[in-house]
Amino acid sequence: MNDNFKRQLLEIVQNYNEELVQLWIELFDDNEKDDEYRYYDDFLGFFEECLHANLDLHSLETEALQHFLEKIIEIKGEDSFFNFKDSVYTCYLKFPILKKMDDIDIIHYDNVAILTQFFEGITSSIIVNLLKKNNEVRITTMQELEEREAPIAKVWHNTIMVSIVGSLDSHRVLKIIDKILDFLDKSEIEHVIVDIGAIYDMNSEVARQIIKLNNAIHYMGSNAYLTGITPAIAKSLTHLDLLLDNIKTYSTTQKAMEDIIGK
Repeated sequence: MNDNFKRQLLEIVQNYNEELVQLWIELFDDNEKDDEYRYYDDFLGFFEECLHANLDLHSLETEALQHFLEKIIEIKGEDSFFNFKDSVYTCYLKFPILKKMDDIDIIHYDNVAILTQFFEGITSSIIVNLLKKNNEVRITTMQELEEREAPIAKVWHNTIMVSIVGSLDSHRVLKIIDKILDFLDKSEIEHVIVDIGAIYDMNSEVARQIIKLNNAIHYMGSNAYLTGITPAIAKSLTHLDLLLDNIKTYSTTQKAMEDIIGK
């Protein structure tokens, strides 16, 4: 960025601030004008600092402007920000400046290219940061769901209980098995109560997964107890003509605990 163009832009921002803001708010409905007046006035303050840093996309000044624009996204919402008049909010920020450049006859190709590169660079960086943030949120949410879908609770000094809610398929049961085995590997647990009372649908696939879970617990040297056998689940197993092999089954956790404590 040459010194002459930098000086000209600084003069525009410093001497025509109000005019630039008025050009900006013309893009909005009356109920939006007050907020957008403040946003653009603040933006011009950040932009002036970026000019002093020669519009360096890696400068602290540009980083501050980017943080400000990311706050605007939080306020306006992603849809409003990234679908602003068939473009992106940040791309429109330069238009009042370009209009004033045209008025004073400095709107040349090289100058427009410098401004465009700067604003597109900020837009790209914002999008990348937002994608990273959304992906981190997605991963965190998935981890939280995994923690909640089969919570492990220690119910006695050598006994834990695992509650399974929802559906049970091969993918999910492998996660649950890994979780339980990891817990058993780190703790001296003799008894594992698996409560299935909140499983949505009992079918042959679910029964096979329960058998896998039972076997995995036994391979670790612990005893497995299946609780939550409701009349509906018992009827389903009977109808399917399925046997849960040597799995100990109980209607309630209390009955399983009575069996464990009595040993």
